[in-house]
Amino acid sequence: MKNNETFNDLVEQYEAALKAYGLSCASRLENVNRANAIIRRHEVLGKEQLENAVIADYFNEINERYYCGEIGKHYWRTLSREVDRFLHFIQTGGVKLSNPTKGSRCTLLPEFQEIADDFLGGKAFHPNTRNDARWAVNKYFTWLAEQGYSTLVGVKVEQIQKFLLYCAQNLTMGSVHDIKLYIKKLYAYLHQQGFAESSYHELLSFSVKRGTRLQPILQQHEIAKLLETINRNTMSGKRAYAIMLLGIVFGLRACDVVKLKLTDIDWVSGEIKILQSKTAQTVVLPLTADVGEALSDYILNARPKVSFDKIFIRLNAPFEPLKAAVTIGEIYRDCCKAAGLPSHKINKRFHTLRRSLGTSMVISGTPIGTVAQVLGHAEIDSTKKYISLDSEHLKICALPFDGILPKERTAMIGGVFV
Repeated sequence: MKNNETFNDLVEQYEAALKAYGLSCASRLENVNRANAIIRRHEVLGKEQLENAVIADYFNEINERYYCGEIGKHYWRTLSREVDRFLHFIQTGGVKLSNPTKGSRCTLLPEFQEIADDFLGGKAFHPNTRNDARWAVNKYFTWLAEQGYSTLVGVKVEQIQKFLLYCAQNLTMGSVHDIKLYIKKLYAYLHQQGFAESSYHELLSFSVKRGTRLQPILQQHEIAKLLETINRNTMSGKRAYAIMLLGIVFGLRACDVVKLKLTDIDWVSGEIKILQSKTAQTVVLPLTADVGEALSDYILNARPKVSFDKIFIRLNAPFEPLKAAVTIGEIYRDCCKAAGLPSHKINKRFHTLRRSLGTSMVISGTPIGTVAQVLGHAEIDSTKKYISLDSEHLKICALPFDGILPKERTAMIGGVFV
C-alpha cells in the first residue's frame, strides 16, 4: 500500500484485480466484503496503513471461532482463503486462487498451446466466459493429440465430427452445447488466421437440445406472504418492499433493478423506462399505483440524501448505489426467510419473481406476444418456456387412457411378461 493511497483506493484496486482475473460478481463481492472487514479493523484501531500484526490477529480470531465450534469447517476454510487472498494481493498486487483455472490443468502440445493462447487472449471473451472457452479448446486439442495429431495439418470435417461424437457419448448435453459453441468460435478464428481451410460454419451450426429443469415459482399466496412480512416502517423495509414489487409486478432482473435511475421514472406520464442489461433494449411500462407508491415512499422517506442518480442506495455509510445484482438476491433471500418460504424457492434467487410473473400471465390467458413485451424478451422462444409451467392448461392437452387396454400377457421370460 503506497503512502498516498487510501483504504478505498486499495479496495477498488483489489476488486478490479478480482474482476480481471475472471471471478464472478458473487465471488468478488464476498472477497471484497472480507477485505472491508479487515480494513474496518484497522480503522477502529486508528491505523492509517495495513499492518501484518492486525491482519494476523483477525486471522487468529477466525481460527478461534472454528476451534470453539462457533463456525463449521467449510465456512472456516472459506474465510481463511479470503483473508489469504487479500494478504497475497497486498504483498504482490496479484490475485491468488485456491484452485487452478478451469481448463488449465492439462498440458498441450506446443503448437496447440500457442494457438489456444492467441485465441483466448483476444477481446472476444469476457473474463467470466474465457475459462469456459479454455476448457473446451483444451479438451479438443487434447483429444486431437490422443488421435496422433501434433498440428492442425490433416484435421478436417471427419476429425471434428468424431470429436463431437466423442463428446456426445461422454458428456452431458449442456457440456456438448458449450463445446460446440466454442469450437465454432475457434474455427472462425483459425480460418481468419489462415490455420484452417474453412470455418466449418455450417457443420457447427446445428442445435443441441439441452435438458432443462422446471424451476419453481412463487404462488400468489406465497407472494402475498412475502410482502406482508416486510416491515415498511423501517428504512430497510421500505427499500426491500419497493425492490420486491419491481420483481413481482414488472419481472425486472436484479441487474436492471440495481441500475434503475431516478430519471427512469416519469411521474407525470406514469411510466417507468428500463434499459435491459441483458438485451440492451429499452422497455417502457406503465407505472402501476402500488409500485409508484412504494418507490415514492422509499425515495422520499428512506433513501439517503445523496447526489447519485441511481435509485437504490446502501443503508449504511458509505451511502453509495448498490453495485451488484447479487445484493438484490440477498435482499430477496432475507425477505423469503422472514416469510418462512420453502428453502428450495429461497435458493432460486430474485429471478424467481420474474418466472412467477411470466407464468401467471400465461395461465391467465395473456397472449404470449404480450408476455414477451412485458418481460422484454428479444425472441419469442425465450417466452415460450413459461407455457411448460402452465399445468392447468397442459392438463387439457393430456389424452385419456380410456379404450387403451394392455395386451394379454401369457408368458414370462427373465422375470418380464411378454
